[in-house]
Amino acid sequence: MLELLISMSLLVVMMGMTYSVFQTAMTTVPRGEEAADQSARLRMATALLTRQVRSMVDYPAETEDEVHTFFMGDEQTFTFITAAPQLGGGEGLGWVTYSTDGRQLSMAERLIFSTGAVSGEVPEEAAEAVLLAGLKGVRFQYLRLDGTEPDWLDVWDGMEEQSPPAAIRVTLDGLGIGDSYWVQEIPVMTVVYALGAYDSDVGLEDDPEPMGDPGNDPLEE
Repeated sequence: MLELLISMSLLVVMMGMTYSVFQTAMTTVPRGEEAADQSARLRMATALLTRQVRSMVDYPAETEDEVHTFFMGDEQTFTFITAAPQLGGGEGLGWVTYSTDGRQLSMAERLIFSTGAVSGEVPEEAAEAVLLAGLKGVRFQYLRLDGTEPDWLDVWDGMEEQSPPAAIRVTLDGLGIGDSYWVQEIPVMTVVYALGAYDSDVGLEDDPEPMGDPGNDPLEE
């Protein structure tokens, strides 16, 4: 009887230890899968953001009074023209807007110039997507290289600055991966998309008629 009681006691202890290990594994596996999924989404989102920002085009936007660089940004949103759109197989130019409500990072894109857009095969409406969700905070800043000291600004107005920023800083808080910050400073490799010489003060000089309907400029205000 004594040996039976000892054996049962040992069996109960071993079953308790096994259950504890099993329960720990059951709670750890979903967390690991969630962290892996969030890490994969972060890589995808930041790769897309970096590629489109580095392919930013110094596109001239017209108002009644002047021609200025099309770029507007603040701490929660920024919009620009990129030569690396997601739509239309990645050809042409895309009008892109990145935005946040503090909890998620979103992007919207519309093709403004491509073979498909000219032929009418690509829809004109913008495509929208949530790149990252479940965040604690998102912030955008813009680098001005004016003078001896670089200056990170919370607001960038292309009409006032007459150029895109030199770089864009993206700060993501609360990714669920150690609750750490992710900060990326993306340089802007600007180009001028025009057939003639572009000057921000006088506009396009000796520029032939653009393809398509000249009165249907999507950036004309």
